[in-house]
Amino acid sequence: MRKVILAAVLVCLCLSCAAYGASRFRDFPAKGICTGDYVRLREEPNTSSMVMGRLFKGDTVIVVSQSTVKGEVWYEIEDPEDEYGETTVWVYGKYIRPRR
Repeated sequence: MRKVILAAVLVCLCLSCAAYGASRFRDFPAKGICTGDYVRLREEPNTSSMVMGRLFKGDTVIVVSQSTVKGEVWYEIEDPEDEYGETTVWVYGKYIRPRR
């Protein structure tokens, strides 16, 4: 019985963590911060799209929306460099968190 209860608690915790990851930002636009170094900015929310620039740890961004692609969260942000005439670019969600 203890194993069943423990398994149920672990499932609930995992679901809570997954829900938190998918909803880090409640409203848009929102300020975010980059948590990785040399993070690629993409033209579209996938790893095969064109690289439009880079972010570095501690860079502040404006998150304008999010998209889930194949179960992974991507954030659409205002292009911090706007070198290519684009107004927004995409960043893999793992590398952006809300700025406190």
